[in-house]
Amino acid sequence: MNMTSDELIIELILQDLKHNQLILGLDRLNLDAGFCHYLGILDLIQRIMGVSEDKVDEFSATYMGAMNRCLDFPISRSGEELRPLARECYSLLKDKKVKK
Repeated sequence: MNMTSDELIIELILQDLKHNQLILGLDRLNLDAGFCHYLGILDLIQRIMGVSEDKVDEFSATYMGAMNRCLDFPISRSGEELRPLARECYSLLKDKKVKK
């Protein structure tokens, strides 16, 4: 089954949220894993969405805002509990991309 670019981006955000739960959890245990395991998904999403240089900072801040909320959701094997946050994040990112 083929995915649309919207579905792909939401899935990438979902996977990054799930990964971020792990990283932030490790950081809370003073294991400082954040800088060692950067996946670059934000950069990939920016490329897929064609974010212009003048919008990168605001776009990144919006994305990281969602990442920082990931621990407000239950941790599970599938990460499905994070899907509403992934969709919300994508909606906000689309808005940031088109605002002048």
